[in-house]
Amino acid sequence: MTPSTFQAERDRQLRERLSQEASIQRVLEALARQPEKLGTRRHFLSRALRLTPTIAPDLHTILERGRSILEVPTEVELYVYPAAEFNAACARPERGRVFVLFSSSLLEAFAPDELAFVLGHELGHHVFDHHGLPLGALLHESSGVPARTALDLFAWQRYAEISADRAGLVVAGSLDAAARSLFKLSSGLRTAPGPEQIKAFIDQAHELVEEIEGTESNRSAPSTDWMASHPFSPIRLRAAQAFAASTLMQGPQPLALVETQVQESMRLMEPSYLDEDSDAAEAMRRYLFAAGVVLSGMDGEITKSEVATLRSLLGAARVPDTLNPVLLRDHLQERADKVRTLVGVGRRAQLVRDLSLIAKADEHTHASERAFLRSCAEALDVPESTADIALGEPKALD
Repeated sequence: MTPSTFQAERDRQLRERLSQEASIQRVLEALARQPEKLGTRRHFLSRALRLTPTIAPDLHTILERGRSILEVPTEVELYVYPAAEFNAACARPERGRVFVLFSSSLLEAFAPDELAFVLGHELGHHVFDHHGLPLGALLHESSGVPARTALDLFAWQRYAEISADRAGLVVAGSLDAAARSLFKLSSGLRTAPGPEQIKAFIDQAHELVEEIEGTESNRSAPSTDWMASHPFSPIRLRAAQAFAASTLMQGPQPLALVETQVQESMRLMEPSYLDEDSDAAEAMRRYLFAAGVVLSGMDGEITKSEVATLRSLLGAARVPDTLNPVLLRDHLQERADKVRTLVGVGRRAQLVRDLSLIAKADEHTHASERAFLRSCAEALDVPESTADIALGEPKALD
């Protein structure tokens, strides 16, 4: 079984489509013309402990097994850095070396098979060349990438995590190890969960659907997850569970059926309101249009790039040539009230995220625009911090 046989279908499809986008090709070509930026290894050697075979022989045994299974010919260096949270990451290769980092707490709390899942996951990012679409550059304000393409990039990154989870599962050799790892990563608990705890964790995905589709207001709800670079943890576990039951893993389910199941779960995180035919989606689109026009006109002039971003999100037919921010401002509260009535708190955060793409359209975000986004979050009854997260830099692969 080669890695290409178990890469998530949507990871591959979105990657191929995005690579053909003219705006993305321009950014990648510009990056290719720049001199290679070095210093990653020097940074790690100076700020972290390199885990050599002498220091961490058991971890290197896991590494060599993972390299063999995933067909990784590249030299891999392992590092640990001091941190209380569980985390691991795979850095962009430099001079023929791949770097995998672990937080000290993760390295101490995870069992060998759990470390195999985490290490396999990080190597999976390298194997599938996920660094080939550098989100930091592609989603920068100056990139010129259209808003809809930016949303596709977010979606692709989440499917990239599904592919990496499959690599981790293959290296670990069992769903149990993957489930324990995801449980610990999600909860921060050091004690290995039992079967009943794992089942409860999977059941969380069902409750997540009810929460998303509900209309209750809850300012403490984790609505910032809609800006997440990773799928919600219960969804990751459901996806891993589906893949473990596939014929590739000696299970009964055809891989095509597994892909369908995964995509159904992942739709919980897709911005479907932009095309969805429902009263709730229409209310969201009407608010996005009004708030987007007001946001665009805050510096006294609506630029072509801001109009293009609105049309990229809503479609050209929904954005007329003449836009009146003053008139639409008077309708904002009314439209926000309608959204709060019809739309669950989680999905409302999508509006703040998509408005942030409009704020970034003219390559710089003013303080007044940040303040307006926070006011939109307040009007929609989601945490104001949602605006700051949406305007922040995209999270690296980990």
